[in-house]
Formats: sequence, C-alpha cells, structure tokens
Amino acid sequence: MYVQERNNNLSVMDFSKDSDGDNFLALPLHNPLKQQITLVPDGTTTLQVANTVTARNKNKMDWDEPFAIGDLGILLKQYKRWKKELPRVEVYYAVKANALRPVINTMAALGCGFDCASKAEISLLLNCGVKPKKIIYAHTCKMFSHLAYARDNDVTKMTFDNEEELLKMKKVFPTARLVLRIKTDDSSARLAFGNKFGASLEYSKHLIQKARDLDLDVIGISFHVGSGCPDLESFTKAIKDSRMLFDFAREIGFTFKLLDIGGGFPGTEEANSVVSFESMAAVIRNALSIYFPTECGVTIIAEPGRYFPGISFGMVSNITSKKVMQDRISYHIGDCIYNSFYLVLIEGMKLHPVPLHPMGDKSHPTTVYGVTCSGQDIVTKDVLMQEAKVGDWLYWKDSGGYAAMVRFGFNGYSMYKACYFISKTDWKELQNLSVYPSLLPETKDSI
Repeated sequence: MYVQERNNNLSVMDFSKDSDGDNFLALPLHNPLKQQITLVPDGTTTLQVANTVTARNKNKMDWDEPFAIGDLGILLKQYKRWKKELPRVEVYYAVKANALRPVINTMAALGCGFDCASKAEISLLLNCGVKPKKIIYAHTCKMFSHLAYARDNDVTKMTFDNEEELLKMKKVFPTARLVLRIKTDDSSARLAFGNKFGASLEYSKHLIQKARDLDLDVIGISFHVGSGCPDLESFTKAIKDSRMLFDFAREIGFTFKLLDIGGGFPGTEEANSVVSFESMAAVIRNALSIYFPTECGVTIIAEPGRYFPGISFGMVSNITSKKVMQDRISYHIGDCIYNSFYLVLIEGMKLHPVPLHPMGDKSHPTTVYGVTCSGQDIVTKDVLMQEAKVGDWLYWKDSGGYAAMVRFGFNGYSMYKACYFISKTDWKELQNLSVYPSLLPETKDSI
C-alpha cells in the first residue's frame, strides 16, 4: 500500500503483507498534523510497535523525545462494546480526552457525535469533516467570541447552568438549542465537577422558566456524575431528577427531547477503574427503562472521554538519568505529570512502566521522576520494575485518556510525535461499520 493523500490529511500504509517484518520497521513516527495509519499483522500490540520504533532510532543521539502509539483497532472494539452495553445511548466523544486526528476521524466515521468545550475544538472537528449537528458545545460558561464562532458555524446544541448565560444567549445566539446542566451528587467521585458546574433542582426550575420568558429554546437536560464515581446510584438519581425536570418543563410549555448523561466512564479495566463499564452500563440501562423508556421518544446521548483512547494508546518515554541507592532505583524521563501523565497530577492515577530493554530479570523498588524542576513531578513511585539503563525507553500501557491530552493541547492544539496502526482485519471491519466512510483514509494496492 502507499500513502493516499486526502482532504482530511489521513492516509494508510499497508505493511501487513511482509512476512520478514523488514518493511514493518518503516512504521512512521510523525507530527500529529500529518497523519498516517499503518496496516499491521493481526495481533500486533502497542508494546511491539514501541520496540519497533525505538529499535529503528536507537543510534540517533538526538532522538529522545517521548511519543504516543495508538491502536485504532482497540478504539473500534471499545465502540462495539459501548453499542452492546448501551445500545440506546448515542456517543458524543469528549474531544479533550484525546484530540488526535485519527481518533477524531475514526469516531466520526462510525457516526459518533462530539462534545466540545471551546472554539479550538469546534474548529478541529469542522476541519475533520464533522457536521455541526453532530457537535454539542458542552461548556456552561462560554466566552462571547467562542459562542459567536459556534453561531457562525451552525453549532446549535449547547449547555448552560446559570441565568447570565441565558442573557448571553439571548444577545449573541437566540436561536441556539439549549441543554440545562444540573448538579448531581458526585461527592464520592475521584474527580468531581459539581462545585463548578450544574444547577440545583430548584434553581433549574427557575432557569427553565427564565428561558421561557426570554423565548429561548431549551431542548433537554444534561449532567455529569464525576470521573471515577464508585456510587452508581448517582446515575439513577440524576436520571430520576432529569425526569422530574422534563415533566416540569412540559407544564410550562416546553417539550424536551434530549437527555445527556455525561461522562465518567472508565478507560481501563485495572486498578485505576473504580467500577467496571459493564456494571455502570447495567445501572444506566435500568434507570433509563424506568424514567425514559424507549417509547418516550427522547434521544439519549453521553460524553465518554477516556473510555475510548484510554486503552487504545501507550506512551513511550526516554530515560535521561538514573540513581541507584542500595536496592532502590530512581529514573528521570523526558516527560512529566504536567504533560503526558496529567492524570497522575489531578487524580493520583497509578502507572506501572515497562522497560523495553531491561538489564536483567530482577525487579527493584522504582521511582520515576518527570523532566521538570518541580518537586511534585513524580510520575510513579515505589513500583517494582526491572532495571534499565540511561538512554533506554519506558513503555506506559493504557495511557491515552487525558495522558496525551496536554501535549496535544487541552481544548486546543499542540505538537507531539505519534504513530497509529490498525490490523488488516480490524481495518476491514471499521470500513464495514462506518456510517460516513468518506471520513476514513483510503488504501491502494502498491504497484
């Protein structure tokens, strides 16, 4: 296969036919704005790709920048898993979780919508070919210029949670289709949002009436129970509260048509996940069947973020320095908690790196420090890891959700090295499942 340039700047290269693997070593590592997706043999893992890429560049003294590796086949599997567990709930992927072009284009091709929080994210999606109707501007306190940009580009669905925002809408975008975000009980969540976003039930009634008085169009309710919420009944209560507000709105002349159940869905199945996705989905399905049965005609959406890229991506970072203190070893790497390992900073996420070329079989208590001068920049502490040498690489599994996010830009853009791949079998299935196949890259047999 060869590189096929398209308007969406995506392309696919097929190295899956090479039995000796020589061409597989040519798997590209590049700037995220110039995308190439590589077709690889079935069963290829991000760890194998990490070994391939680092081996190809092992003699380059100036090559020590961290990079990301994405398996779009896992992204596809997560989508199929979602459709199995929550068939009624439409995906509006939270762009801030991982805004890489292959992720966006894959989700868009599958027919997903998108949750945006800024002008930059809206612009990214529009440039990727996403239709405005597939976007919800899910920020309750928007900048005037960003709101005007949404208006000028026909992005009409957007959230609010206060009266001043309604007055802003009336002035800047009176034809917007508004979604009221309500406050939920997220007190047990690892990362709560209720102190910053959401209206109480009583204030919500006031806001619905105010919107009616201003002749604004409110179309539904949204909420977010927080990330890492162990109390699944928070979903049940939030859905029940939403039903009550739907009924109140009907009494004063509104006909709500949309329920947005937010995000907070786990991106891994290991210790960092408080509950499993399947357990969460079962509670949501039950609550929806009670308060929003299928026959009610309400559209249900959700805003999953890390759920999709969390296990689809791995990060690779170079060891820049090393200290040995008896049986304990500490390393410094070329990345940090303020960039790729942001979840360590905000959630205390536990990470377990793997050295690509260990010096032996014995494991040692290990601490890994980030590249900055901050004393808080500790990526992982007191984990057992085989010893590695300076210049070697550490592989960080399942670190694509909000891990590469800052490097690529939180609600915006940045530059970073990355490579993306998908197996030939997964690629065929992705093509078959795509609702908008024109958003996918094309392949062509080599001459």
